Amino acid sequence: HTADVRVRAFGGDMAGLLRSAVLAMAALIAAADNVESTEAVTVEATGETPEELLVRLLGEVLYIHYIRRMVFREAEVEIPDGSVLRAVCTLRGEAYDAGRHELGYDIKAATYHDLKIERAGDRLTAEIVFDV
Repeated sequence: HTADVRVRAFGGDMAGLLRSAVLAMAALIAAADNVESTEAVTVEATGETPEELLVRLLGEVLYIHYIRRMVFREAEVEIPDGSVLRAVCTLRGEAYDAGRHELGYDIKAATYHDLKIERAGDRLTAEIVFDV
């Protein structure tokens, strides 16, 4: 569909999968080549399922992008106390600068459409559809 973009994210554990998904969305928003890690922002998300946690975390990152007008280069994700239903993500990037940053997709939301998290061998895989 022309108003959707699908990505596949991978990770050795839930924290790695979430980090991969956050960085994939950040790359869709703006190429990280010219983004410097001058600011850090931390967001948290919870969910009743791993899929809900993924969508909510991506929504929190998207919110920071739009409200603070930031683009991101790095992300670290922690799963406190080993819980797969809560995540803390520290993003590093900077304020958007039209002279240096090339914007990509205008992402409206991460969706639940065809969302699935699966274990494949020693890693987790997720396919996420973004509404653009």
